[in-house]
Amino acid sequence: MQIVRVIGVGLIGALVAGLLREEKSELYIFAVIACGALILIILLSSLTEVISEFGMLIGQSGVDESLFAGVLKIIGIGYITEYASSVCSDYGMSSIGNKLQLAGKVAIFFMTMPILSNLVGVISSML
Repeated sequence: MQIVRVIGVGLIGALVAGLLREEKSELYIFAVIACGALILIILLSSLTEVISEFGMLIGQSGVDESLFAGVLKIIGIGYITEYASSVCSDYGMSSIGNKLQLAGKVAIFFMTMPILSNLVGVISSML
C-alpha cells in the first residue's frame, strides 16, 4: 500500500517541519521540500505502472503517440505547478504561488494546441 507510506512520510514531515518552524525557521522550507520530494519518489513507482498501462491503451487505440506524450506533459505541468505553488504558500508567499499557478495554466493552454488541432483534423476527416 503506497498510500500508507505516503501518509506516514507526510505526517513525519509535518512534525519535523513544525518543530523546525519553532526552533530553526530557516530550515523549515527545506524540510517541507524534502518531505514533498520523498513523497514524489515513493509515488514514482506507481506512476510508471500507470504510464505503461496508458501507453498500451494508446497503442491499442491507434492514436498518435505524440498526443499521448503531450497529455502526460500537461498532467506533469499541473502537478509540478501545484507543488511549487503549495511550497510558496507554506513559506508565506502565496502571491508568488498564485503567479506560478497562472504560469502553469498558460503553459497547459499552449500544450493543448497540438492536441486540439489533431482533434479538429480527425473530426474533419470523419465528415
